[in-house]
Amino acid sequence: MKATMQMSEVWRSWRFLLACCMVACTVASFAAKAPQKERPLDFTGAFPPSVKTIGLVMPASIQPQRNFERGVAALEAAGYKVKRAKRLNFKTVASVEDRVADFEEAWLDPEVDLVLCARGGTGAQDLLGKIDWEKLRTRPQQRVLGFSNITMLLNAMLKEKVGLPFSGPSLSHFLYADPKSFKWLAPAIDRGPLPDVQLKALRPGACKGTAVGGHIMLVSKAVSMGWAPDAKGKIVFLESSANYPPVIRSTLNGLVKKGYFNECAGVVFGDITPSGRKLKRLSGAELEEGRAAVAQIKKDFAAQVTCPVWDDYPYGHVPVSYAIDHLREKTITEDGVLKQ
Repeated sequence: MKATMQMSEVWRSWRFLLACCMVACTVASFAAKAPQKERPLDFTGAFPPSVKTIGLVMPASIQPQRNFERGVAALEAAGYKVKRAKRLNFKTVASVEDRVADFEEAWLDPEVDLVLCARGGTGAQDLLGKIDWEKLRTRPQQRVLGFSNITMLLNAMLKEKVGLPFSGPSLSHFLYADPKSFKWLAPAIDRGPLPDVQLKALRPGACKGTAVGGHIMLVSKAVSMGWAPDAKGKIVFLESSANYPPVIRSTLNGLVKKGYFNECAGVVFGDITPSGRKLKRLSGAELEEGRAAVAQIKKDFAAQVTCPVWDDYPYGHVPVSYAIDHLREKTITEDGVLKQ
């Protein structure tokens, strides 16, 4: 009888613990599903005084409309006038013809001081052969800002020698960018004074030149498609996100074999965030393994080329990302200080 009572007590204790666990899991589940408080957006001073009106285009993938509207509202609250492209589509990617028309109209609009790309993604390469570059030469000093897949547009601008290309935050990046990115962006766009940046040596050496490059995969695509500018005498800036390390390695090796780095002044790596086989972000121990793999890839790359190779420039799919004016000359000293 006593044994039976003890078993009953044990069972009741276990049932109580099980109930507590179920309640805890339910609360955690609701907490996970509860809407997260969005951080306030303040874009005041993100652009220099010379930028009063922004032409907003979507030349690559679509941006979720809610995020788009949130970004636009923050830009307008900061005092900028935003002129949206006429053919924006938030349900499916607009046709190439529509995206080309939007891009050309924003570029040529006399009121627009800067063309801002909503996001990267994929698809910008489809526009290059259809853009009327001669028409854009009628306004040769238009500024264009974006990165990632927008690498294709910026490379084409450099190849065609028209416009002022800036690799830097797109509207989608604005939503999570660190304020340091905005403090850098305004003087970068107006070629004002910028702080020096200390780089890490992979293959030390001083160099000087204007900038080419962008997202590693898109630089490779631009080279293959014939839309990459000559890297001779230039400093190649490279970043990447959501790519499996062996893919990054093979892409860099492919560029080496094609001679892309043969006569460049130097190479600077920005952020390279490794991902898994299915292009999902790694975490924990996997992330550390991925970072170690990327570090080895950079080291092996530096051993393959003859130019200086530097690392740790804040640039890419990260909160602190310093915009790059592709036409502003940069100098890297022997001890790795980037000046511009």
